[in-house]
Amino acid sequence: MAERAEQSSGGGMKRLGTWVVVLALLGAVLWLASDRNQRRYSWAVDSGKLVISKGRFFPTGQGVIASDDPRYGTVYGPIALPQGAKVQDEEFDDQTALDRALFDLVVPMAKADLQKSDEASIAEANALADRAGALPGLTADQHRALASIRGDLSYVSARGELVQAAKLVLSARRKLEAVREGGGEHSLEAVPVVRELAGIQEALEQAAQGRSMNAFSSRAPATPVSPQPSAGAATPPGQQTPPPGPPAGLNPPGTSTTAKQAPR
Repeated sequence: MAERAEQSSGGGMKRLGTWVVVLALLGAVLWLASDRNQRRYSWAVDSGKLVISKGRFFPTGQGVIASDDPRYGTVYGPIALPQGAKVQDEEFDDQTALDRALFDLVVPMAKADLQKSDEASIAEANALADRAGALPGLTADQHRALASIRGDLSYVSARGELVQAAKLVLSARRKLEAVREGGGEHSLEAVPVVRELAGIQEALEQAAQGRSMNAFSSRAPATPVSPQPSAGAATPPGQQTPPPGPPAGLNPPGTSTTAKQAPR
């Protein structure tokens, strides 16, 4: 009886150990599956917007990344798509794959907005470029492409500022012309300024159109003119004019004659 009891007890411990191992393996599998699913991303089009979803820490299931998400909303929140754009639903194994695919989708949209040249489109292009620049998984070629589009955006922005500057100069010029025509206290001062502003305005307008007049090139410095000494002024030592020599054919006083007499 005692032997049977020991065998029964030993068999129960083995079964318990087997179940513990099985449960541990099952837990490890569930944990690995949850971790893998948490790293996965996908996108889909919903109501004209590209919506990105991130996997949960569970073997299956994903949650949509909202624009107000404190961690991912700024970069992976919904993106408004151009009218008529066709984007296929996709899944990505990790964040790096998502970043590179998202960059290839967003940058052409920014370039298209840049070609429109209106303020709203330029603002949207800048927002898309900033969003693309925040993606952490870009390749070296994608970083170079991003730098190129940022340069184009800066150029367009500079041209817009030149247009605004030309408008400000035109406004100042008209006010000074009114001062000149009014004949007031500052009318004489306004005349040369009006002429200068006319040239500056034309240069700004030409620059805004992509043409240069070299109007802002630095002027060559004037050649310094040595001051002429005034009559009666003393000449500084070391710069005194030497006295004139004797006339040709005459020897200075006190010098000996070295010429030989001709034979008779």
